Amino acid sequence: MIHRSHAFTLIRKENIEPTAFAPLLADRLVAMTSSVHAAAAQLADGDCTRGVVSNLAMQIAGNATLLRTAEEQGVSAELLTPYPALMERLLADGRGNESTTGVVGLPAL
Repeated sequence: MIHRSHAFTLIRKENIEPTAFAPLLADRLVAMTSSVHAAAAQLADGDCTRGVVSNLAMQIAGNATLLRTAEEQGVSAELLTPYPALMERLLADGRGNESTTGVVGLPAL
């Protein structure tokens, strides 16, 4: 729900009515539900490269855009920064072709 909160914060800066935006955000969240099953399958068989549509390296590049947008709009990116840090650890470990599911197995620092 972190991204939901961030999305609502961004639209406030654009004077978009939250109730008008909610259906668009809800549709996006519903579209993401299939990823839950894909992640579960990857965790079950230990293969985070199976069925990857948007790999870790691509996700990291996309997150840079999200962080830049927040900065440009004067919105705190604190809600977003922990997850990219985890993804960067996987990328540094040579796992850029995997999905983001691999963050599940990362040990604490």
